[in-house]
Amino acid sequence: MYFSTATGAMSRADMSDLVAASAARNAARGVTGMLAYNGRNFCQILEGEEETVTDLVSVIRADQRHAGFKVLGQKEISDRRFEDWSLRMVDALDFSEAVQAMDA
Repeated sequence: MYFSTATGAMSRADMSDLVAASAARNAARGVTGMLAYNGRNFCQILEGEEETVTDLVSVIRADQRHAGFKVLGQKEISDRRFEDWSLRMVDALDFSEAVQAMDA
């Protein structure tokens, strides 16, 4: 799970485009997860093979649409929590649901 701050305003259309493109790439990689955005900050949980997720995190970290990238947690899981989501957008005023998902 990571947290970051948007470097500029992102409209709903911008977010829809981002999620659609990312979901397609994630599906091809066998990655699942969720992305929460509260109008300023991102919080994302990614699930998949460790090497694949590590490589993807490197790509995401380099994206100029956000800054202050911080990994909040990383752990091995036996069952995916978001197995049906190659990437799903979750509107969030706070990220308590994402944090709870990481703790589960």
